[in-house]
Order: sequence, then structure tokens, then C-alpha cells
Amino acid sequence: MANRMRNLLVIDPVDWRSGMLALTLKLSAILGAIACVPIVYLAVRRGLYSIALMDVAVLGTVFALNFLTRLSFRVRAVSFGLACYLLGTGLLFYVGSVSQIYLMGTSVLLALLLGTRAGLAAVTVTTLTLLVMGLTGNVAHDTTVPMTSNLPGAWWLITLNFTVISHIVVVAVGEALRAIDQARENEAQLRKTQDGDRQLLRTLFDTLPDAVFTKNLNGEYTQANRSAMQLAGQFNQHTLLGQTVFNLHAHDVAAAMTRVEQEALAAAAISDREVQLTTANGDKRWFLSLKAPLRDDAGNIAGLVGVMRDITDRKQAEFERDRHLLQLELQIERMPLAYMLADRDMRCVRWNPAAERMFGFAPHEVLGKQIFDLIIPVASQPQAARIIERIRSGRMDVTGEFVNVTKSGAPITCEWHNTPMFDDEGNFAGVLSLASDITVRKRLESQVLQSQKMEAIGQLAGGVAHDFNNLLTVIFGYSELVMTDVDATSQTRKSVEAISQAARRAAGLTGQLLAFSRKTMLQPKVLDINAVVTETGAMLRRLIGEDVVLNTTLAPGINPVRVDPGQLTQVLMNLSVNARDAMPRGGTLSIETQNVDISEEYASAHADFRAGSHVLLAITDTGIGMTPDVRAHIFEPFYTTKEVGSGTGLGLATVFGIVRQSGGSINVYSEPGIGTTFKLYFPSFSDARAQENASAAPTAHGGAELVLLVEDDDAVRRLATASLRQFGYDVLAASSGDEALRLTAAHPGTIPVMLTDVVMPGMSGPNLVTAMRERFPHIKAVFMSGYTDDAVVRHGLLAADVSFLQKPFTPAGLALKIRQVLDS
Repeated sequence: MANRMRNLLVIDPVDWRSGMLALTLKLSAILGAIACVPIVYLAVRRGLYSIALMDVAVLGTVFALNFLTRLSFRVRAVSFGLACYLLGTGLLFYVGSVSQIYLMGTSVLLALLLGTRAGLAAVTVTTLTLLVMGLTGNVAHDTTVPMTSNLPGAWWLITLNFTVISHIVVVAVGEALRAIDQARENEAQLRKTQDGDRQLLRTLFDTLPDAVFTKNLNGEYTQANRSAMQLAGQFNQHTLLGQTVFNLHAHDVAAAMTRVEQEALAAAAISDREVQLTTANGDKRWFLSLKAPLRDDAGNIAGLVGVMRDITDRKQAEFERDRHLLQLELQIERMPLAYMLADRDMRCVRWNPAAERMFGFAPHEVLGKQIFDLIIPVASQPQAARIIERIRSGRMDVTGEFVNVTKSGAPITCEWHNTPMFDDEGNFAGVLSLASDITVRKRLESQVLQSQKMEAIGQLAGGVAHDFNNLLTVIFGYSELVMTDVDATSQTRKSVEAISQAARRAAGLTGQLLAFSRKTMLQPKVLDINAVVTETGAMLRRLIGEDVVLNTTLAPGINPVRVDPGQLTQVLMNLSVNARDAMPRGGTLSIETQNVDISEEYASAHADFRAGSHVLLAITDTGIGMTPDVRAHIFEPFYTTKEVGSGTGLGLATVFGIVRQSGGSINVYSEPGIGTTFKLYFPSFSDARAQENASAAPTAHGGAELVLLVEDDDAVRRLATASLRQFGYDVLAASSGDEALRLTAAHPGTIPVMLTDVVMPGMSGPNLVTAMRERFPHIKAVFMSGYTDDAVVRHGLLAADVSFLQKPFTPAGLALKIRQVLDS
């Protein structure tokens, strides 16, 4: 019963007005039911049937309102207020002024249920009711005003007092309740906001990828989100809360974690560090561990809050970055290119070992300094300034070859690649420069260009000499034929002899051209250079004159070389003559020999040299020397520094051609006013036992055999035909290989020997010999040419069993060669 009563008195704080209405209706029904019988009984005994009826009607209304819950709150409240108003008015009419309290109570009740406005409306209605009832006299006898008094004025006073008090009470109650409602609404809104924030925080707490947890001072988990539970290997908070790290991790790991937490609690500050932990599934991962003290409302440390962020990916990225940076650092340190990094003011901030080796400056000598001021010659500074401005403007194509200087002041040629760098805002931040020392490469390129130039000139010279030899052959031949038919004492013979002598000098000139172009037919032998120098010494002393001292320093045990001895003698004579001309007031000519080994490194730096064992022949004079410009042209044919008529300009060109054709190399060292040294390097011959067999020349010059002559030059062909017939030979002449094949196909007999030019239009001489030997297997061949070019070499004509006749030739020389071949 007591519980039912307590439940009856409980009002829902959320909708307290409805609760108050329900409570009031219930209490009114209960109390009305209790008081109704006595009231009705007393009212009937006294004859107050109206009051009895009114009480029953009001009580019925209250009972009805208790059950009519479907009606809206406002309708029920207004209905209940009207019932109370009618009850109060009736009591005022029949009972007396004490019933005014019912009217005031009605106003207060409506103010409680419906607010201040409803209460004030009720006060207004009850005031008007009092005023009307008082003025009309329809009130209880104790409320009437004596007739002697001013009835309207007295009743106005009574009504005014009632109105003032009612207003005060209603307004006070209504505003108090309004304030309470506002406070409740604010509280409800705050609670709703707090609930939303709490829910948001909880959602964030649970969905954060970071492991978030709290612990008490005993190290026991008090809260944990899902990530923290996963990290601890737990599936829900019930299995985690109350646990310590010693229950979840290995002892050493738990001890380390506890030590960090205790340090954070002791320092009363946030602990921030990176740790590596083994997770519940055995993976080793990196975490950013944040630990901070957790305080209670009094500000005392009550526990600890922790956040563990998985940074394994970041750490792996950092490891990769560090690894790549280390690799890049190693590459920069070990790269063969000079690596230079400068800031926006062109001050050096990086200088690798290759740059130190290239320029000679140690890093401490260049870091923080204007780098280009150190390695750029003063004369090139204006050009460098323009290049730097192009780099600052963002040009990415600032590359090229420039002359720089090393710490010692030596010039070097470098190839530069410059890349401007910019900051995040696009402003120039510096330049990255890579440089390679191409000094040796440029020298090699110059040597190769010079070699190609000499080769081209040699081709030209050889071609000219070849055509010229054909002409000289005709001049030689016909001069000799004429001299055989003219008396030795006649003026004609003398004129022809002068022509022949001029032709011989011209032949010598073409011989020099062919020697320069390396297109003479060499007759190399394995020989001792010391022996050649010794044999030539007497002739050289007569050649250089008495005012030039000849010194020879010949190394004992010199290696053998394979050289044409005649050509080697010509080299010594040409160089000696040039030395004599360079010492017009006398001096010293030194000839030295020695064994040398050319290294791979030296050969790679000098295009015309080959590595291996060589014999050095050095010819040095103390003459006027040469400038670098003169040195660059001395091996070019027809280049001379002598006066007009004093030289042909072919001496050194001939030396160059002979040395190169013999497989050797040549170097020149010269300084003006000091002298010149020519160093000739001949490859050592490995088989010193090789010997060259000299054949004794036969004495017979003529014969009656048939000779097949094939020559595309008409003049040479006519001369050779006449010369051979003069010595008794029968001649079958053809102007080409095809014509020779046609003639021999129609010839009934055998052909013992053929004389053919090497290079002809259509079929070459060697191919023709091959074709002829298909029909005449035993035919012998003599090749002739104005030079022995690559066609001769390609067809094996330098072999020992090949007979070769060099143009120009005389009729006697031609007949002698044919006789030698026929008798061999």
C-alpha cells in the first residue's frame, strides 16, 4: 500500500505538468469521494440543495477527467480549472468570503498547469466574478457591505485587494515555474549535448586506429578501445580491464613498458617516444608511444592515459629513405664525376672526392666559398657570370666544355652539366653541377683529327704520285729507247739524258710522296737498328758538316726490328738534314737507341701508339726549335719553313709515312731556342731468327717468249710493248682484263708470263691472274703499279712469291724483271 502511494505521488520530471494534472485529478477524486458524502448530507440538512448538486457535478467532472486521458492536456487542464472555478463561485455565493481562497487556488492551479498567461486569465475572470456578484448583492451574507457604506467603493476595494494578491501569487508562481522550465530545458539540452558529445567521444574512442587506454595507479587497464584490445590480443573489455601488461606480454617487454609509464607518472608530464613491440600475433612493429598522467577532479594523479600509434610503415619508409640516401651518398662519394653543390649565392656546400682529385682543392678549402671563382680562369670570369645568370633564370640546358684551372694553376678542359634547383615557392635555391675532365679526350680527339688529316693528305699524295708515275714511266722508257738509237756524242742524246735525269729527280719526288702516303712497296728485313746507325754514321757526318758534332748513344742488346733498311737510312738522312738546317751556326746532333715498353695507359692516352715492346730511335738537335704552331704542321707534305727553293716540304712527311708504314709511331718535342727531339718507336720483332734471302739478279735481259701485257693507260701500254719487243719478246697487249681474256681465248698456244697493272677499271690485275690460271695453270705473273695501295695488300701481293714492278720503270728494268720471273 505504501509503495502504491509512493508511486501515486511520483511525477515524471520530463513532463511534470501532465504528471501534476494527473496527480491533482487523482487526489481530487480520492479526497472528493471521501468528502462528498458529508458535504452532501450537511448541504441537504440545511436545505442547500444547490451546493450538494454542485459538489456532485464537480466530483463527477473530476472522475470523468481521470478516465478521459485521450483528451489533450490543455483541454483536461482547462476543464479541471472550470470545475474548480464553479466550485469556488458556488461556495462564495453560499458559504461566504472564505471561498475566495478557492478562486485564488484555481488561478494558481492554472498558472501551474498552463503557465502565467492562463493564471492571469483566471485571475481576471475571478475578479470580474467577484465584482459582479458583489455589486448585485448575490453573495453570502458575510460578504455584503452595509447599506450605510458606499457600497460600490467598498466592493471595489475588496475586489482590488483580491486582484492584487492573486496577480502577485500567480505571477510569482508562473514565472518561477517558467524559470524552472527554462532551466530544465537548458539542462535537457545540455544533457542532450553532453550525451551527443559523450557518444561522439566514445565513437571516436572506439574507432580510432590508435590504441587508446587508461590505467589506474596499479597499472591495471580501466578503459581500452578496440585497437588497444587488438594490440593486447583481447576480444572485449571484460577480458582486458583489470589486467596489467605482465599478464599480456613477455616479462622483459612488460617491464620496459611499465618503466616508461612510471617515468611519465613520476615526472607528471607527457612521455613521447618510439618503441618497437611484439604484438599478440608475434609481429614486430614500431609504435609512437604517448603516456600522460590522468588526474581526478581534485587535480591529483589517479592513473595514466596512453596512446599507441602504429608507425611501422613510416619507419619502413624512413629506413628505405635512409638506405637510398646512403646509396646516393656512396654514389656521390665514389662517382668518377666531380659533384659540386652550390647555394643561391654560388657558395659551395658539397664537394665530393672526384672534385678534389680533379681540381686539387680539399673540401675545407672550398666549402662556403664562391666555387667558380676558384676554378675558372680570370679571363673567363665574364663568360662565367653570363652562364651563372642563365642558370639562375632556370635554364636546364647550361652544358658545355670549358677550360678550368686546378689548385696548382694548371689548365684542364672539363665538360659541365649544370642543373638549377628551386625551393617550394619557385625561387632559385642553388645549382647542382657535374664535371668530367676531358683534357685527355680532347688531346686524343686532336690527335685523331690530325691523323685523319694526314691520312687524307696521304691519299691525295698517293693518288697524285700514282698518276705521275705513269707519266714518268713513259718519259723514262722513251728516253732510254731514244738513247739506244742516238749516237753517244750527239746533242740529241745529251738532251734526252737531261730529260731522263729530270725524270729521275721527279721519280724521287713521287717516291717521297708514296713514302708519306705509306704506299711504297717496302722490302722489310729483320735488322739491328744499331748496325744501321753505325753504317750510316760516316755518311751522316759528311752530310751535316764539320760544325755539327754527331754523338751516338747506342744501347747494347737492342731488340731486333723488321724495317726496310733503305727506308730507315732515308729516315736518318732526312732528320739529319733537317737538324743541320736548324743549326746554322753549328751544334750537336745526338742519335740514341734503347729498348722501351709502352704501357696500356700511355697507349690509351695517345691514339697513334700501341702497347708493347718497342725500340726507340731518338734524334736530337740543339737548333732553333719550333713553336707549337709549326709543330702542328711539320708532317704535312709541302709544308716548309725554309725559303723558297730551299726545300720541297716532303722530308718530314716522308719520315712520317715510313715510320707509320713500318708499324711504328713518332713523337716530336721542341722548344724555341732549345732544340728538337724526334722519337721514333718501332715494334720489337719477336722472331729474331727470321732471315731475308736475297736473290742474285740474273744477267740475261732479253728473250723470245710470249708476254701477255695488260695495262689500261695507253701510253704506258705502248711503251711497255715497244720495250719488250726491243728485247726480243713477243707481246700480246690488252687494255683491260676482259680484253685479255678474249685475246687469250683465241690464242692457240701457251702463254708463259703475263705483265698486268694491279688496279684497272673492271677486272683488277689479281683477279685477272686468277682467271688466266684456270686455263694456263703454270702462267707466271708480274704486277706493276704506280703505288701499292690497299688493293695490292688485299690480294696478297706483298707475299714473298709475288713479283712486283714499281712504276716508273725503264725498258731495261722491265726486261730484267720479266727475265727474272721466267728464269725463277
